[in-house]
Amino acid sequence: MLLPGATLQVPFLADLVTMADPTHPLSYLNYLKQHDRLYQFYYYETFLVPRSEYNHYCQWAAGKLENCAYGETVVDVKYLKDIECFTIQSQLNEGEVKTRYSRDLSIGVGTIPWLPQWAKSTNHSLVQHSARFGHMREQLAKCNSVTVVGSGQSAAECVLNLYRDLSLEQIEAGARVNWVTRSAGFHPMEASKLGQECFTPAYMHYFHTLSREKRRSIVEGQGQLYKGISGYTIAEIFDLLYERSIGGRSPGLSLYSNSQVNEVVISVNNQEMEVQCYQSQQEQTFHLRTNAVICATGYAHQWPKWLNDLKGSVLATDEHGDLIVEKDFIAQRCDQGVGRVFVQNPEIFQHGVGGPDLGMGAYRNASIINQVLGKQIYRLPESSAFQSYGIPETK
Repeated sequence: MLLPGATLQVPFLADLVTMADPTHPLSYLNYLKQHDRLYQFYYYETFLVPRSEYNHYCQWAAGKLENCAYGETVVDVKYLKDIECFTIQSQLNEGEVKTRYSRDLSIGVGTIPWLPQWAKSTNHSLVQHSARFGHMREQLAKCNSVTVVGSGQSAAECVLNLYRDLSLEQIEAGARVNWVTRSAGFHPMEASKLGQECFTPAYMHYFHTLSREKRRSIVEGQGQLYKGISGYTIAEIFDLLYERSIGGRSPGLSLYSNSQVNEVVISVNNQEMEVQCYQSQQEQTFHLRTNAVICATGYAHQWPKWLNDLKGSVLATDEHGDLIVEKDFIAQRCDQGVGRVFVQNPEIFQHGVGGPDLGMGAYRNASIINQVLGKQIYRLPESSAFQSYGIPETK
């Protein structure tokens, strides 16, 4: 989210190209150089850059790529056996349909906001996913009470911005923010140096040697590696709580862990709603009155129809109906076709928690480029972690 003061959670080296080629003209450092900001950045003295500037960097880089087509939606992909290639049909915003042919495909369709069923069934303009938070600031500023659901970085940033915007006078008049999560607490993301080595090619390669079921089991217990909150965001919220509770005052922010939202009931006048929660450890239900609910409930893959149509006919799937993506990012085929289908950022059980990480993007893309061109354009690292993830090799 592009919120005031928000920074990346990873170092600026995790740009579009640096981890594959630090000399590339589209690096973040070259972006700074071209905008006469290199010296200012030198004295900025931080690896975590403002998201607004990273967004501007991405726009700058995109503007230099003549082979990117925007404003098109891929509507159909088929494999033509007679000429051994894929045909890709895309629809332009104006309605025109374009057809392209390709020997290989690289798919990176990303994720979409995920909402729990109770949120989907609540018909109210002020019950929204956190992806809409930036567009709702004016509406939310008029609310006396806002409830944020979730315990990740997005939830914390929504809470921090809402809470920071409340004046002491508003809090004394009854304004407040509620923060609710079914998790056991509001925990930090893994930030230790050895802990973050899970976001390296070394761990990715090790992870892919394990069975698919073992991988699924492992990632279920790795949420703290990528779902937590940055330490500095937690500190900002805590410090505000401390400052605003001086003298026994109500701080204006209530935090509820181990609490699952089950339903939101809209009042008759449509101005207020009741959030029904279940405290899992005490096994009791409680209610919160609020004017708006922000669901920081994450993102999920929603594969497009054309990709689902390729499953089983062109692309092999496992017993769960998921693609089988090899360590080189190539999806297994079931039709003996010759074209390769590369899949970028599939579900994390394919390549581990580092799959969607910005720091792995350049490595993954460099690997795909080398394979497509049939030669080493980018040198890939032979060593990227101090840890040995598997058993020692016998000599």
